[in-house]
Amino acid sequence: MDTLFQDLRYALRTLLRSRGFTTVAVLCLALGIGVNTAVFSMVNGVLFRDLPFEDPDRIVSVWSTNQRRGIEDGDLSYADLQDLRATGTFEQLGGITGRSVTITSGDQAVRVEGSSITPNLFALLGVQPQMGRNFREEEAAPAGFEQVVLLSDALWKEHFGADPAIVGKPIHMNGRELVVVGVMPPNFKFPETDQLWLPLGTASADNREARSIWPIGKLAAQTPLQAAQTQLRAVAQRWRTDFPQSHRDYDLRLLHFRDSIVNAPEQKLMYIMLGAVAFVLLIACANVANLFLARASDRAREIALRAAIGAGRGRILRQLLTESVLLAIAGGVLGLLISVWWVDFMKNSIPEQLAYWIDFGVDGAVLLYTVAISVGTGLLFGLMPALQATRVDLQTSLREGTRSATQSRVQNRFRSGLVVGEIALSLMLLVAATLMVQSFLRLNAASPGFATDRLLSLRITLAGDRYDPLEAKANFFQHAAERLSALPDVAQAAATIAIPADDGGASVPVLAEGGGRFSADAIMANRIVSTTNFFDALGLRLVAGRDFTPQEVRDSAARVAIVGTQLARRLWPDQDPIGRRLRIGEQHWFTVIGIAPDLQYEEFGEEVDHTRLQLHLPYAQSGTRLMAFMVRARGNPAELQRAVRAELRAIDPALAAFDVMTMAERRRHTTWPQRFFGQTFGTFGAAALVLALAGVYGVMAFSVARRRREIGIRIALGAKPRDVLRLVVGGAALLAASGVAIGIVGAWMLTRLLSGMLWGVTTNDPATFVITPLILAVAALTASYIPARRAARVDPMVALRSE
Repeated sequence: MDTLFQDLRYALRTLLRSRGFTTVAVLCLALGIGVNTAVFSMVNGVLFRDLPFEDPDRIVSVWSTNQRRGIEDGDLSYADLQDLRATGTFEQLGGITGRSVTITSGDQAVRVEGSSITPNLFALLGVQPQMGRNFREEEAAPAGFEQVVLLSDALWKEHFGADPAIVGKPIHMNGRELVVVGVMPPNFKFPETDQLWLPLGTASADNREARSIWPIGKLAAQTPLQAAQTQLRAVAQRWRTDFPQSHRDYDLRLLHFRDSIVNAPEQKLMYIMLGAVAFVLLIACANVANLFLARASDRAREIALRAAIGAGRGRILRQLLTESVLLAIAGGVLGLLISVWWVDFMKNSIPEQLAYWIDFGVDGAVLLYTVAISVGTGLLFGLMPALQATRVDLQTSLREGTRSATQSRVQNRFRSGLVVGEIALSLMLLVAATLMVQSFLRLNAASPGFATDRLLSLRITLAGDRYDPLEAKANFFQHAAERLSALPDVAQAAATIAIPADDGGASVPVLAEGGGRFSADAIMANRIVSTTNFFDALGLRLVAGRDFTPQEVRDSAARVAIVGTQLARRLWPDQDPIGRRLRIGEQHWFTVIGIAPDLQYEEFGEEVDHTRLQLHLPYAQSGTRLMAFMVRARGNPAELQRAVRAELRAIDPALAAFDVMTMAERRRHTTWPQRFFGQTFGTFGAAALVLALAGVYGVMAFSVARRRREIGIRIALGAKPRDVLRLVVGGAALLAASGVAIGIVGAWMLTRLLSGMLWGVTTNDPATFVITPLILAVAALTASYIPARRAARVDPMVALRSE
């Protein structure tokens, strides 16, 4: 222990004496360790930290899938849920479905996102209310007939003043009174950001086509996920046989709960980010290793002297490693501060509320990770230089204070190898970053098929018993659209079921009249319902035909449809669709009255075949309570928000508009993941480039300093400055070319991992693989130019005299 303290004291004095060396090394390491810690804190919060449930590894989700319809995460019916409970696969199985409600107090209405849950759901998660109790089985009821409610801690505090006597009190919700039976623990917002919960029941327990429930359960003890998946596939096969009408082409997919929230591509991208920042750290380590090698040459006499007076190689090696680890720890401390700033930057770059169990904070696991990579980094960049430094030739070192020619050649090759590695790693990161940034820029510039600059979008849900009749709902949405269109600063307004470039309608099979019968490969189309003037609100004209009339919007017997251009070509190639009929599933025949321009409905990058084939129907063909309004402004759409809200409140004070955004804001909101990952990879690439160029500069500067005598002799013998420039820059060019060649191969392999994550650009984009290496090579040569200019100005007399 005394020896360790002695090594630490000596290392500290040595590093403080070389303040320039220490400062540069600490900054390089701090950058590498800081970004690694920040990214690990994000990945740890999303993928590694235990979920706040009892037996979290046994909590799973069940999804229905249908490849023909492009469904990967579909819901199940209540009857399906009951069947799954009887399989024995689960210790307990519950269910949840989204539920948006309006809470009223006086003349104030507040929209709150919540869920309806089976009464056993929170019990199977092992979560109990902090006040009151969970639901009882007898309290389960169909939507609109519930009597009780559970509140989140945040909702209880924000809207009910943290009333300690809230349990047992009634609150006004969706035009009815419900009794609060409990308040959940702080920060609990299951499954992601919900604020309240209602007990789920059903009035159609035998309806297999009423798919609205997301089953969540706890696997039976000792049941592996794969075995449970096999059992569910057998259940799905039985359903396809027993219920061909409702379950044809459907299968079941089982996932751990975390995997159902954070999908596989997102997880893959996070692991790629961890690898990317590891590259940044390796480049930083290579830089510091080069600094240590250069410093070792200056300390050769000191090390030889210590060896001459009896210090063994192991003792000297330990001392040098102590210095490198101490330097790395200093970089780790500064890096931790950088990571705190970077974590805040990442949080502020995410515009939407994350799942309540995700936290990017710097906790114990992150601190342990920082310590581990700091010590590991110190050993990584310090070991090889220390081994090189301790291979001393005592006579030569003590007599001349220099290293042997053989030793210098070994060190030069090692330094050059480090620079080649830095350039290769930097190019790999730069290519990946360039592809990610290009993907975001192209996605951001892509057109959804209509002008978004003057559009305001918002959603509203009709709550209360008075909107049960279809006529009441249809009258509200058509009347509200007309009232909004009459506002002075509004050009046109309409209600629709889906906001273009944000979400899509349901996929439905369609059949042209005379096209035979429905089959397994029937054409699937995106079903969109709206009020009149929907296309006018988007600033579009129909390609042919006419729009829906107000009467058709209100009349469920109005069998009219507008088809998108691609769907029209698929159903009636080389024919005029106007006046022809089509059928939706086994329902009624609809007459085509118009052809509409095709729109982008799903978020960019999430398109599937059926969303490109669009079928527009009048509102009464759906009768849904949740709709969106598209409001085209004459000027700035953001300035319309207050007037639009006021107009909707004037129609019905109990309703609250929510998700209010201009389309420009919505576009930024829906593309934030691409922007976030593009910015992050771009930052990593820039950091790698700076570190790599610093490495090239450092090696060239050190090489020039070591070859000062040689260069002086060359100049004395007649070499011109351009010859010296060519000599130094040529050496840098050789290193850059080697690094670029290796980096291109590595980049090609790395970008395979980005397959499926890019939009509008391929993983082997030729321009990226040509321009990026050229830029890096030119930058590397530029970094070598300053040492080369310095070498070309060497005074031969001064150089020879100094030797």
